[in-house]
Amino acid sequence: MKKTFALGALGLCLLSVPAKAAELGLLLDKQIGRTETLGADASGLPAGGYERANPSGWGLRAGYTFLSLKAADLGAAVTYHPKAQDDLTQGGATLGKLGTQYWAIGVQADWKFLMDLHAGLDLRSEKITTSANNGVSDSTTLIRPWVKAGVGFRMPTPAVSPFVRLEVAVPLTSYESSASGDDFRKAMAPSLQVALYGGIRF
Repeated sequence: MKKTFALGALGLCLLSVPAKAAELGLLLDKQIGRTETLGADASGLPAGGYERANPSGWGLRAGYTFLSLKAADLGAAVTYHPKAQDDLTQGGATLGKLGTQYWAIGVQADWKFLMDLHAGLDLRSEKITTSANNGVSDSTTLIRPWVKAGVGFRMPTPAVSPFVRLEVAVPLTSYESSASGDDFRKAMAPSLQVALYGGIRF
């Protein structure tokens, strides 16, 4: 009972703290996949080994700082990443496209030293699409936790603070291909993301 009361009181205290800052930013990224094998199925893609697909894309992020300490900010963020595509190749021949897009919600911490250090945990809803050259396409949706870290700079100004950051993110869950279309798309999903993120804090 005492523990529940203490946790509730802490939650109310955090909710009563006004936001110290909000942020809006643009993400430019490269997603790195894995080499996998597709067996015969109804995907429209020929069976065989496929080289990894590495889509380049962009995203929009909005963040909210709910607790600002002297050396660190704690907050939450929402990210939307529209569909990005790369070729699906087998033995040097392009046989289709692999597309990725996602929504993410997460928590983050930023340490304010000479350079800003960033760490976060996202929960992403990812849609992985395969499109064969013959027009057949299909998609698979998966939900995975991702961890991210970054380093960057910000320029404090009276009204808004521009910032830029290099980020690296990796999923905490990965999949193995077992020849079917859904499993193939899950296995081909990104296993690494490198991004340049910049925007304003206000």
